[in-house]
Amino acid sequence: MDIGTLMNVMRDPAGIPSHPIVFQVLMVFTWIFHIAFVLMTFGTAGLAIYGFYRRDRGEYWTRLSMAMTKSAKAGVSLLIVLGVAPLLFTQVVYDPQWYTASVLSARWLVVFIFTLIIGYCSWFIFYYSNKEGARRRIGWFAFIGLGLFMLDGLIMHTLAYQSLLPEQWMNWYAPGGVVDTSGATLHGIQWSRFLFIISLSVPAAGLYLMAYADYFKSRPDREHAYLAFARQLGVKLAVVGLCFSLLLFLWWQADLWRESVLATHPVGWLLGVSMLGLLYATVRYGQRAHGYALMGAGMAVLTILAVWREIVRIHYLLPFGYDITNYPVHADWPSTALFFLTFLGVGGSVGGFFVLLLYRAGRVQGMYTADKLVSRMGTLAVVMLALWTVTFFVYGIVIWMSSVFGN
Repeated sequence: MDIGTLMNVMRDPAGIPSHPIVFQVLMVFTWIFHIAFVLMTFGTAGLAIYGFYRRDRGEYWTRLSMAMTKSAKAGVSLLIVLGVAPLLFTQVVYDPQWYTASVLSARWLVVFIFTLIIGYCSWFIFYYSNKEGARRRIGWFAFIGLGLFMLDGLIMHTLAYQSLLPEQWMNWYAPGGVVDTSGATLHGIQWSRFLFIISLSVPAAGLYLMAYADYFKSRPDREHAYLAFARQLGVKLAVVGLCFSLLLFLWWQADLWRESVLATHPVGWLLGVSMLGLLYATVRYGQRAHGYALMGAGMAVLTILAVWREIVRIHYLLPFGYDITNYPVHADWPSTALFFLTFLGVGGSVGGFFVLLLYRAGRVQGMYTADKLVSRMGTLAVVMLALWTVTFFVYGIVIWMSSVFGN
């Protein structure tokens, strides 16, 4: 049995409830927001540490360090929550590859969980202690937290890359003919790809700072000089970071050229062109364009990256005869409809309410009083949650009764 046949046999015999393209699109779409918060967290965490050790250069560095520490703390929570969806969708249509890669480095998956917990706790200690007059030694907690987050990113990259190399699985599982079930090795690391994606955290921090400056313009307790300082620093980070990321992107493209013909694919070069366009926009309009617009352009770059990442995966697996479009489908339209109604209804109303509430509250100094739109969104969120709860139980009871009385 060759490896391609084996991968198709390893698919879930129960199949999937809808067309595979649906899950592929959802996987790509949800990964965009996950990686956005990964990059924002890494970038703001690095900036928080840098500002912490430049406190003697002025008050603005102290304030910026504390603000970026808070942003990174919230970003860790969001990247974890938003990372669940793309992982689950990956396991739906790429289950043979993901589970094999996970077993080959199983010990590192366990390490991932513990290092993520330790890293977050370390960063929270830094967040709690990073105040005016804080001792420099608490910066070690920040270094530990950011270092462990980087390690976790490397582990996830390795698992993703190992899943693209099925021809290497047997060599990794039984090197020299000796079976190794320890799962103690990270076998496949493509440094050009990993470093390129991680390097995007620098321009991400810059774009975040520009949006940060525009967001707080309406608050009287954020003086103009401080916001101008943050914006100028953001422009500098975005420009320098994009230049560095473009060099790493060319390195990745060179690796793809050696490994496959993907270096000539138009979407890959579209990613490079989009980064050049963002660089030009930042240099030309960074000081006067709205930070939200530039951040939106950054999200467009990440969207192309997400699509390109999936094209790379497809290209690596097609020679082995693995195509998600022929995954066995056993349509279950009620559950599919319930999923999308939950995603759009509950996610849109409840998620939209919290996002709008936090956005409005953060722009007000002191106590925030909700306006009519926020109040109506809150009411809609409660109604949608109640409706979803009733639908969930009614649907479950109907299925249960049909299985009992149908027999």
